[in-house]
Amino acid sequence: MTTRDQQREETKKRIYDCAFQLFEKKGFDNVKVQDIAKAAGISIGGLYHHYRSKADIIDFGYFTFDEQLEEQYQTQNFKSPREGIEALVRFQMQTCVDTGVEIIGITFRNQINGENQYRYSENRYLTRQLIANLKKAGLDETKQKQVAEAILRTARGYVYDWCCRKGSFDLVYETLAQINIILAYYQI
Repeated sequence: MTTRDQQREETKKRIYDCAFQLFEKKGFDNVKVQDIAKAAGISIGGLYHHYRSKADIIDFGYFTFDEQLEEQYQTQNFKSPREGIEALVRFQMQTCVDTGVEIIGITFRNQINGENQYRYSENRYLTRQLIANLKKAGLDETKQKQVAEAILRTARGYVYDWCCRKGSFDLVYETLAQINIILAYYQI
């Protein structure tokens, strides 16, 4: 990576971090692009060079999540495909808890209104690893995709409910309990 590429990534990350600090403090709808640019120490044009909109900034979080997941996941050895799947879901849910209800709620609202389909892509690291574990478990290709989608839908549903209930239950524990029912059903 060249110095220029590194600077571009650092600026993009700084914009992202400043935006989410403002979203958390003021609420997504109350933050203007100008506010984000000022907080990040760049021009409005500079912000638009990196992101098309505030919603685009939120979508960047999915890429960041996948990078962090890959970094952590690759350092671990799992005894079984089920253990690997549980680790993926645990990381996803713990990231939501660590990020907080307000910010996760904003990302969910953006999902409904957004055009970015990356979060549903089979190319996401999360999805690829779910499918890889399901393949190791002996499922055929059709079942791999079906079970991976069931896991992802269940996880999204639990996160949505957790946001609606203002974080009033243990997201990691409850989601994993439900995922384990799915895995047991498919004998994984």
